[in-house]
This record gives sequence, C-alpha cells and structure tokens, in this order.
Amino acid sequence: MTSFEDIDARRASAGLTREAVCRRAGVNSETWRRTAKGRTQPNLRTLIKLDDAVTALEREKQEAGN
Repeated sequence: MTSFEDIDARRASAGLTREAVCRRAGVNSETWRRTAKGRTQPNLRTLIKLDDAVTALEREKQEAGN
C-alpha cells in the first residue's frame, strides 16, 4: 500500500492541490493537514481514497493535455 508521504509526493509532482485531492477523495482537508504535520495517521480507507483521487486527477490532467 502507498504511504501518505508517497501520495503527497505524487500529488505535488503532478501539480495538484491538496484541496483538489481532498475534494475528489471526499476527505476533510483538515485530515490532510493533521497528517502532514504528523499529528495523526490516516486509516487504510482514507489512504485508498486519497490514492484513488490522485490517480484520477492525474489521468484527467493527462487527458486534458492531449
């Protein structure tokens, strides 16, 4: 499974905002902020949602560029 750090790195590399990923994943942006600061650990369901959101947004961005 992908770690939060890997998801965040993919997000940044793709030029996606945290807000866009959270919105797409249906995850509160406060959850992202707390996780990024090391205050909490996301559960598996949240990681899957975030990973899926980054993947979908990357795909949409690629398709829009073609």
